[in-house]
Amino acid sequence: MSDDSTATTTVDSADFCEAKILFRQLKPFPAIDENNNYKIDTQHFLESSNQIIDAIACFGKLFSPIVRDMRQNVQKITNKYKQNEALFSCLEDLILKDKDGNDIPFDTVTDGLLWLKRGFEMIEMFFRSILEDAACSEQIKPHLKKAYEQCLLPFHGFLAQKAFQLLQMYMPTRSSLVGTPDTNGDNMKALEEFLVLFRANLTHLNDFYSKHDLHRTYKA
Repeated sequence: MSDDSTATTTVDSADFCEAKILFRQLKPFPAIDENNNYKIDTQHFLESSNQIIDAIACFGKLFSPIVRDMRQNVQKITNKYKQNEALFSCLEDLILKDKDGNDIPFDTVTDGLLWLKRGFEMIEMFFRSILEDAACSEQIKPHLKKAYEQCLLPFHGFLAQKAFQLLQMYMPTRSSLVGTPDTNGDNMKALEEFLVLFRANLTHLNDFYSKHDLHRTYKA
């Protein structure tokens, strides 16, 4: 009995270790419903953001500039949230209070969330493309390229574009990132579930930024 249990544990561990990212271990983004007045819980959003950024770090060391930029934007929001956790318990209230309380209507926190949202939109589209790739192609660079061109390219200047072209050359394979096709069924199911709330939060933030005229199109 003990030997069988040990053997099973060893096999299961090997299967799971094939994937760099285990989506079932990530904290889903907050639900947006009547329980929170159809707003995004700030602390929950920050916790989920940090976990997905940790997952992006698995892409490799060359992606550290992107990871660092995302972490800095999360930190901007966190610093604001820590000033008054009760007042800023909802992300929308944090941004609106931030906007109303400054002579400059578009400050670093609002800007930080905007860039974080754009980066997350690229990541969400990238993972969705992997999920929907029926061929399970090992080369996932085309998925990242497509997501980048739609989500970040319009806001990047020449240097940022060239830097990203270099990063795409060093993408890991599908199997190393999410697991091999014959062992990653549960991981793909977990990814599918994770993307539901991830996409819902991004859509909600897009609508919020449009409603309050917070979108900016300058190039980085």
